[in-house]
Amino acid sequence: MALLPSRCKLGRHTLDHSQFRAVVRDGEAHISCLACTTNGFDDAWRLAATAPAPDSAELSEERYFELVLHRANRALTASR
Repeated sequence: MALLPSRCKLGRHTLDHSQFRAVVRDGEAHISCLACTTNGFDDAWRLAATAPAPDSAELSEERYFELVLHRANRALTASR
């Protein structure tokens, strides 16, 4: 099972079955918030897969916070 972030990339919207689109292509999962898409924001999480695609996935609040922390750490490291 895969864990997907439960919030949009900007953290404004909680994702559920009617508010996002997830597509796997070329070893990457693209998770788009449909509410952000209409506002012209960079709305898609792009998550690389290191294993074959799982049979199922679920939304995870913890996964969202892990990704946000990772993104913040990368930004801090790049600015040094």
